Amino acid sequence: MKTLVIILLGVTVVTSCGKNNGDATKNQKFVLSEAQKKSIDIEVAKMMPLEGELRLTGKVIPDENNMVNIYPMVGGKVTMVDVEIGELVDTRKTLVIINSGEAREFEKEYLVAKDEYELAKKNYEIQLDLFKTKFSSERELAYAKKDYQLAKAELDRMEQVYDVYSLTNGGNYVVKSPVAGFVIEKKIGPNMQIRPDQNDYILSVARLEEVYIALNVYENEISKIKLGQKVKIKSYSYPDSAVYGTIDRIENMIDPLTRTIQARVRIQNPKFLFKPEMNCVGIISVSEGRDMLAVNKDAVIFDKSKHFVLVYNSNKDIETREVEIHSQTDQLVYISSGLRPGERVITRNQLFIYDALND
Repeated sequence: MKTLVIILLGVTVVTSCGKNNGDATKNQKFVLSEAQKKSIDIEVAKMMPLEGELRLTGKVIPDENNMVNIYPMVGGKVTMVDVEIGELVDTRKTLVIINSGEAREFEKEYLVAKDEYELAKKNYEIQLDLFKTKFSSERELAYAKKDYQLAKAELDRMEQVYDVYSLTNGGNYVVKSPVAGFVIEKKIGPNMQIRPDQNDYILSVARLEEVYIALNVYENEISKIKLGQKVKIKSYSYPDSAVYGTIDRIENMIDPLTRTIQARVRIQNPKFLFKPEMNCVGIISVSEGRDMLAVNKDAVIFDKSKHFVLVYNSNKDIETREVEIHSQTDQLVYISSGLRPGERVITRNQLFIYDALND
């Protein structure tokens, strides 16, 4: 009797020659070489705590503590807008210029205060020299000093007004951001008229090194979440990567339209990948309080509308086993039937073996 060795899809198959082709096919036997064994991974099926996944939709929102709304402090006509939504700005950049009648009034008051200060200062210096030479009384010097101090206080006040209002010559009110950050909202454009009594902000600037993910939690899921719970965050923009955070806040009011509450997850965002209003998914592991047989998700093969695993007994004994799936997470598949604890399954490069066994 002769022995014929066939290599099929990288798998060694030993065939014993019989009297006819039918006998040869019937006697085919799978053999995994030691070299091929090095290319696979084998794991033991274990009883593990049964965990489900709670998947919650949400969006990125800035932290209110790291956000400022900029209000116009005077009315007037917008003559320049040099900022766009999403732009990173610092405290030095001029964002908006408003030409204002109020600003011109402040400018007038500043010029008057400056002139009166110069006059009072000069008069005080003259009275001081006269007092030293006995040509002026102490009372006249005291009056001059008081006038000088009042004029200086008024000038200081007007300089502070100029600084607070960011005023320049010509009645221009210059809008700058009080913090460095990203412009996330803009409600102003060139040639707009700003009323003196306007109570709405024109720009919103936020720091985004840390952001919140606001997750929507339905009423029947509220009992499954708690403060400090670890959450895996994935965005539709970066589906192959994830970040982790913890539930930092749970709102107490239910939205009457969506019938949800918000659970806020704080995450670090050093590269500014997560942007305000970006849609995300939060994945929370929820324990069901019992154990179930589990294997790595990579061990499961889906074929012909069924699930299979390859049970490894030896290089010459690898079995294709159909299994029933109870549930799965990102890492594990829980098996309800078809596999026993302690059995070993192949978790890497098992497809070529499966094809060889089942062709």
